[in-house]
Amino acid sequence: MVRGSLVGRPIRVRPLNVCAQCSYRHGLVRRLTTDRRTRMSNLWLPIPKIKPNPKDEASLQEDVHALLVKAGYIRNAYPGIFHMLPLGLRVQDKLEKLIDKNMKAIGASKTALPSISAHSLWQKTGRAEKMGKELFQFKDRHGTNYLLGPTHEEEITSLVSSTVSSYKQLPLRVYQITRKYRDERRPRAGLLRGREFVMKDLYTFDYSSEGALNTYNDVVDAYRSIFDELGLPYLVAEADSGNMGGNLSHEYHYECNTGEDTILSCSDKERKSTACEYTANMECVGSIPVRKENWETKKTKVWYGVSKDRKVLVKAYYPGYVRQPSDEGGEGEWYKREVNPRVIQNILGEEGGGLEVGMEEASAVNAWEDDFTSFNDTLETTTGQIKEGESYSRIIKIYDGHILEGDGGSKFSTFSEHEEDFGAESQSMIKQFYSDKKIPTVVRTSIAGKEGEDDKTPIFLCKPISGDICPKCEDSKLVATKTTELGHTFFLGTRYSDPLKAYVGIVNEEGVQSQARLQMGCYGIGVTRLIAAIAELLRDEKGLCWPKVVAPYSVAVVYTGKKGGGDMSGTAEEVYDLIVQGNRFEDDALLDDRDESVARKMKEADMIGYSTVVVVGSKYDEDKLIEVQERRTGRKHMVTMDELPQKLDDILD
Repeated sequence: MVRGSLVGRPIRVRPLNVCAQCSYRHGLVRRLTTDRRTRMSNLWLPIPKIKPNPKDEASLQEDVHALLVKAGYIRNAYPGIFHMLPLGLRVQDKLEKLIDKNMKAIGASKTALPSISAHSLWQKTGRAEKMGKELFQFKDRHGTNYLLGPTHEEEITSLVSSTVSSYKQLPLRVYQITRKYRDERRPRAGLLRGREFVMKDLYTFDYSSEGALNTYNDVVDAYRSIFDELGLPYLVAEADSGNMGGNLSHEYHYECNTGEDTILSCSDKERKSTACEYTANMECVGSIPVRKENWETKKTKVWYGVSKDRKVLVKAYYPGYVRQPSDEGGEGEWYKREVNPRVIQNILGEEGGGLEVGMEEASAVNAWEDDFTSFNDTLETTTGQIKEGESYSRIIKIYDGHILEGDGGSKFSTFSEHEEDFGAESQSMIKQFYSDKKIPTVVRTSIAGKEGEDDKTPIFLCKPISGDICPKCEDSKLVATKTTELGHTFFLGTRYSDPLKAYVGIVNEEGVQSQARLQMGCYGIGVTRLIAAIAELLRDEKGLCWPKVVAPYSVAVVYTGKKGGGDMSGTAEEVYDLIVQGNRFEDDALLDDRDESVARKMKEADMIGYSTVVVVGSKYDEDKLIEVQERRTGRKHMVTMDELPQKLDDILD
């Protein structure tokens, strides 16, 4: 044996000079019971003490994030990043099981992709530049650029293209539930807008667009099944695909007064039969019909934008105010309007690289002036043709259909009356160029009509609001609702298979072999976001009210303390054992065995939101009756020990 070695020697631990029994009795040491029962005294539940009967109605106004913290579900770690505590993790696990069930129903395989992705892969699809500062980026010790994945289209496309070579291996549906990362500029609203979050994303691959659209419909049905089983009131809205790509997408929203999105739906309170089912995110509502005969406008305003190459200045003329007739036939109310950049983008198209988004109007004018190139400067002196690679500065003027002929005090006449902003009264280049008439200018007052129609229609340049005409049925009015997004479905087409060269071999009817680009779809559900959404939607004045399918525990057994010299703990354990008998609620029942008053136990049970609470108290002593309380409905039932299992089955099935 080596001198000084501890090998072979017993380790002596110096005992604390405290009696174990006294420690338990006086609360100096936490007691853990390992009898296979799920006991509240064993759980880590850092919740503050609550007075039995607080008369504070301010709790009704408490935001849901504070309530989740107060009830012991989550804790703040860093801005937009949270610790998920045992109760929160149980809700998350149950949500994931519900998602797993519905993904299995459509033949999807579960996988797990890495959180770290190669920056070079994102450069191939162009999203490294588009998402920019939203990406958490870093380098390894060798200087290779990586990022924390906010989503996994690039990774899954690259993986599938390396493993799938024939159309016979398709369709393929693969999903994961994992952590995602986005460097939100202003993380807010707790789990609703975080920098680290858990998300389910499904990726689908087909060899034909028809097959991909069938897959899209299958997934939409699965999403509806998930939200229906949760019992959530939700809206399915047409949506903008954004930087995800593709030309077909839908969002799944719940109504929320503090929501970040606005959904517009076709509705007519007086003639419901005429309202169609049109529902869309305000950002992608179709072209609103111009109704000059019904609406009055005033105070023409000018909106400035610039193209990405800084060569095209866009000047949009639109009514600053629109008065809509009231339903009662009166004059109605004036509504301040704002220009809709999406409509401008659609009209501009790809000219000049498309519209530069997120730029202030004054900055747009300055950027155009700074990069100004006159038409003459782009011409070859010998041929008179435009030099190769050159682009000249020009203006596109767009007019809202309400102000073309003037109505309701809104009339367009000359430059000087409507161009007072951004230095137009000084020696602005714009004013000089207009007076010299040296800037090529295009005027657009209409857009092409609907498919199959030859007529062109006037343009409505304003952002849609409640009361605007539905763009689909052109009869009923739109109603705005504040919402928060729960999920999103995208039909991507070849958005990622093209740049990443994801192809499969196919054979046509004549037996000729060829290569086909993979047709993709992407489908997401924010799991942690959904936790906050459910909590907010279904809470009440007592606390959280979870759906049965995701409540942290379906049954909580609560008992009173010593009464008349007796101890109800033994009876409560018998009740608990009866409930979990046959594995019905083996991992879904909780015994609140803490040495606390029954009033506090019940108050916390309501705040936490168990589906049912089984109370073993004075009624059992007197009449052998057990009280069963339903959290969502508030109903109470008095049953015997023998009747208890069936009653719980009736409530929770």
